[in-house]
Amino acid sequence: MATTPRTADVNAGASRAFLVLRFGFTILPIIAGIDKFFDYLTNWDQYLAPIVVSTSHLGTHAFMQIVGGIEIVAGLVVAVFPRIGGYIVALWLAGIIGNLCLNPNHYWDVAARDFGLFLGAISLGFLAEWAARRPAP
Repeated sequence: MATTPRTADVNAGASRAFLVLRFGFTILPIIAGIDKFFDYLTNWDQYLAPIVVSTSHLGTHAFMQIVGGIEIVAGLVVAVFPRIGGYIVALWLAGIIGNLCLNPNHYWDVAARDFGLFLGAISLGFLAEWAARRPAP
């Protein structure tokens, strides 16, 4: 099938969107994950719902350090395997949204932002599937 100028434009735009999302969902989870150990950006412990702490039998900070490790790994998976990583990050964000909805401090604004990130992570997965199927230039 011949590539028309219109198809080339769409492919170029989709390719750029894929690269932007791949970069963002690689770097940001790694940065947030590392910061779970240092609390430089924020006190991450405040976002953890008390019910999560009470059922995990871990301290809040220890739990958040485990979360940080998982986020670092998720970012690395996106870097190497974006077709899988995009969906892993989307599932992870769904868990974060659920946690925020259970938090009595009502972090609805953060949950709404994370829903936007969730949509972006799903879009990364879709675009990664597209990128894997497209013919080499």
